[in-house]
Amino acid sequence: MPGGFWSNLLSDKPRRAVKTFIDCYSRPSLTWDDLSFLRSLTDLPIILKGVMAPEDARKAIKHEADGIIVSNHGGRQVDGALSSIDALADITYEVNGEIPVLLDSGIRSGADIFKALALGADAVLLGRPYVYALAVAGEQGVKELIPNYRADFELIMGLSGCRSVDQISPQQLRNAQ
Repeated sequence: MPGGFWSNLLSDKPRRAVKTFIDCYSRPSLTWDDLSFLRSLTDLPIILKGVMAPEDARKAIKHEADGIIVSNHGGRQVDGALSSIDALADITYEVNGEIPVLLDSGIRSGADIFKALALGADAVLLGRPYVYALAVAGEQGVKELIPNYRADFELIMGLSGCRSVDQISPQQLRNAQ
């Protein structure tokens, strides 16, 4: 909230702002049946974000999701929360190629992309990095970001002895699960 610490501490405005945010972006009443309902409304692909457990990945498949995004939605803000990369291997094992699995959270380098693919992700999402590039250099910054990530990823692949993405496997990670 804008303003000083003490004025915010004594004001109800910050609390109301948080309540408004929760009211807008949190729906604890949603169930898996809502996903099936959404499927009945559209033929567009439904990619479910926020899957952090293998059993939820299985439910997503059962309820006709076309893909899932392993993401803890910025869980870095919750001390001790499971990281997305730590949840990934168990989820990709459970999905076993039935639907695409994407990873969102913490992709900051080509090495992060490599690790995600080695643990079974089909692709990764760049959350904050593109926003940073946009803030620094506008559209041109974003246009430069993607080739830089690709070059870094290709360097990591080469240093790991991989000539193609198909050669990336968990064995190339020291603590492979």
